[in-house]
Amino acid sequence: MEAGFFSAFLYNYGFKGASAVNEETKILWIDFLKGLTRSLVQVNLYKSDHPQVVEAMDQTLSALASVAAAGEINLTLDGGKLLADGAEFLPADKVPNSIKNVFARFQAQTVTFKSSVTREELLAFCGAQALRTDPYEHLKEKGVSGIIPAKSVYAKVEAGDGKAAIKPGAGTQAGGGAGGADGAGGGAAASPGAPAAEELEPADFPRSLSLIAARLTPAAAEQKRIVDALMKKFLHEVDERVNKALEETKKEKRRIENDISRTEAVVSSLAEGVVVVDAEGKILMMNPQAEALSGKRLGELAGKKLLDVAALENQVLSLASEIKSENQKDIDKNVATAGNKGLAETIKKSTAIVQNQDGRIVGAVSIPTDAARLKEIDKLQTDFVANMTHELRSPLTSIKAALDMMRKEGASPESKSVLNTAIRNAERLNSIITDILDFSKLQSGKLVFRQTRTDPAAIAREAADSMKAWAQSKGITLDLRAEPELPAVYADPGRTTQVLINLLSNAIKFTPNRGRIEISVDAGKEALSGHVFFSVKDSGPGIKKEDQEKIFEKFVQIASGEKVGGTGLGLAITKAMTVLQGGKLTLDSEPGKGATFRAAMPVYRGQGEAQDAAEAAPAPEPEKSWWRKLLGI
Repeated sequence: MEAGFFSAFLYNYGFKGASAVNEETKILWIDFLKGLTRSLVQVNLYKSDHPQVVEAMDQTLSALASVAAAGEINLTLDGGKLLADGAEFLPADKVPNSIKNVFARFQAQTVTFKSSVTREELLAFCGAQALRTDPYEHLKEKGVSGIIPAKSVYAKVEAGDGKAAIKPGAGTQAGGGAGGADGAGGGAAASPGAPAAEELEPADFPRSLSLIAARLTPAAAEQKRIVDALMKKFLHEVDERVNKALEETKKEKRRIENDISRTEAVVSSLAEGVVVVDAEGKILMMNPQAEALSGKRLGELAGKKLLDVAALENQVLSLASEIKSENQKDIDKNVATAGNKGLAETIKKSTAIVQNQDGRIVGAVSIPTDAARLKEIDKLQTDFVANMTHELRSPLTSIKAALDMMRKEGASPESKSVLNTAIRNAERLNSIITDILDFSKLQSGKLVFRQTRTDPAAIAREAADSMKAWAQSKGITLDLRAEPELPAVYADPGRTTQVLINLLSNAIKFTPNRGRIEISVDAGKEALSGHVFFSVKDSGPGIKKEDQEKIFEKFVQIASGEKVGGTGLGLAITKAMTVLQGGKLTLDSEPGKGATFRAAMPVYRGQGEAQDAAEAAPAPEPEKSWWRKLLGI
């Protein structure tokens, strides 16, 4: 607030009840309030050493020294009016907010300022407004004794002319130190009233009520009646508030219990069999329907973990990741699924959950599934793919042979160009058909591997020779390096050569013209000594870290380098062929630095001999699966 405006403000509204105060004293009070208001504002805006803060403090202390002729002054907020040493100074609507905030912060009616106040004490007092801690504790810690907030210092009395006047009187301090006891006009005794906060603080609630009642009346019977009435009222209020809070909790609890019961009822209606497990997932009990589904009696399965016995044919298990009763934390909501993946997906797609408009489960709709019918459909699909690819391959081979003959019989350069394009497309179509046929065999489990003792260097040379012409057409250098005296591998020669050809084909596709591809064959060292590694390293664009797992999935092609065609099955088939022979396929790549694929095949250690001996021995009668027993097949 500007100084001129503040001065006019106080002159217009101040000292209406203090005719004995002369004009000079009014000016001193105006200067003090102006300085105090400015200090309260500046301290909460700037640091303590800021020039604005220092100037405001000096102004306040100078004005205080001038106005505190009796050694101290008292500011009192009574009914919204500001009193200066007992005289009405400002009406309620004209008291500055910063002054009101001081009284509200300290919950005080009177604040006494001694003329001995230091700048540090005034700074601590003004800064207490912005603190979250107890302001009285703050003043105590800072050693403030020159500024004393108190509950009341002035009491109203009737003036001789019949008007209400204010005179000094003894009061109860709000936070520590006597306020006004030896100040101007002090000495009047306070009438009995409520006990001080210091008396109530250590007492329990009933004792506090007794202290209050004792101040209200000396009669013991009346005190007891007051305490009983207050206690009854208090308990009634507490009971009402607790019941109101509990009512919402009870409603929420009932809603959750209803949701659980409804969901359990829906799930239970989908099945007759019941399997009971303990906290570790071990089977405790099974009803007859569950025994019929599993094909085994409870005595055979009791004590075994449910996940360990769920690998039976055409069986699907869904089990919560956390099956213990838990009330200390939120449980893991994930569900583990075991069994045939295709069947599990079919069952999932044949069932729909019914929810109400609030999103809560109220039912389910299912379409009956027939495992035998699903298996028949799957077989029909596999047979169709196999027959289709076979029928396509035969005429395609004839077309390619005819195109080769036409090209060799002296065709014109223009015709040769067209014929070369047709031959490349025929080869590409043949490669796609081969991929589809191999993938179909992999899915149906009909891809046969005839593993035997095989020379790894010979496999690498055959694969490199097969792909050399394509590499030369793109100007790509194809280098082959094989360690001397490599151990033999236990692998299917044809399938392993196909693995390496697929990796080379992939490398040639993504390596730019005049690039470089290195093929190496190394024996594993130390912990890897049981494998021989076939490596294909290219100088292509490389593969991002987040895409390196995806490229081994079916029908996935990562867009990098030049655009190439294909089914997206090549690497998926390659990895499957490697793994099914007891090997593993890894990838090491960085964007812009090419890619290195490493196929590890097991070293030959007489595996074929052990297998031949096992095949020669009479095979035990295989145990029928539970569903065959159930259907009597």
